[in-house]
Amino acid sequence: MWSLVRSFLVTSLMTWTSAGELSFSATAQQRGEDVDMSDVEFVPIPPRQHHDQGPPLRLHPRAERDSVSYSGNWCGASQHSTLSDPITNVFGYFTAPSLTLRSNVLAPQFAAAWVGIDGASCKQALLQAGVTTIVNSNGGQSASAWWEWYPDSAYTINGLPVKAGDWISVNITTSSPTSGKVVITNAQRGYVMVLTISNGPRLCGQDAEWIVEDFYDAKGQVALAKFSDVWFEETAAVTSRGRRIGINGAAMVQLQDVDGAIACASSKYDDSTFVVSSP
Repeated sequence: MWSLVRSFLVTSLMTWTSAGELSFSATAQQRGEDVDMSDVEFVPIPPRQHHDQGPPLRLHPRAERDSVSYSGNWCGASQHSTLSDPITNVFGYFTAPSLTLRSNVLAPQFAAAWVGIDGASCKQALLQAGVTTIVNSNGGQSASAWWEWYPDSAYTINGLPVKAGDWISVNITTSSPTSGKVVITNAQRGYVMVLTISNGPRLCGQDAEWIVEDFYDAKGQVALAKFSDVWFEETAAVTSRGRRIGINGAAMVQLQDVDGAIACASSKYDDSTFVVSSP
């Protein structure tokens, strides 16, 4: 059984919230034992600026049920449902990005991989969790897990063990448009964290995403590193009526730089598996 260890009331981030006070509680286990949450720190960070959320600009048919779209910062798969049958659960396994320096680009360089609900068709909110990897000028890299309920609160999770190349799963379930549960698992290290969140920005439930992102911070868009293939597996979403959705019919999102070159491409394997590649 999960035991409630610590509850956080995010009053210190009021300048970042648009309405209400987001609150959350967190528990964790490692190899079946409760984690001492005094060893875990949730470090507030400014919510990521998702300038071109989802497949924003051009949509082209690629197959009878699938399409390809282009984004300035997202690369992966974006699935869609309707307001009358909103998405209430999204799940996926993925590899934490393993990076190498891209030539002629200043370090540090980055790549983030995550699973989330909304942010594409519904741009008013986005609930997501994932891993960001950083590679420094000497080629050394480090990875950290995080979660965010955009445009409200975002946190780096210090103490959740993760390294580049680890297989991570994220399982997000909403109990209402403003509350839900996020489960982040690093099976290789026997670690599971459960976040129970309330009073978040109102979700539409229209979108499910599995994404590698060249995100924005306070200084602008970060430098995207070259990365080994990021596989997303067992990807699925479930709607309020119990309808299960896979990758079939999703928009496969390609990241296109300002010069029109493809900086990141996604390729479907089957209804639950696809790969994101760095040219």
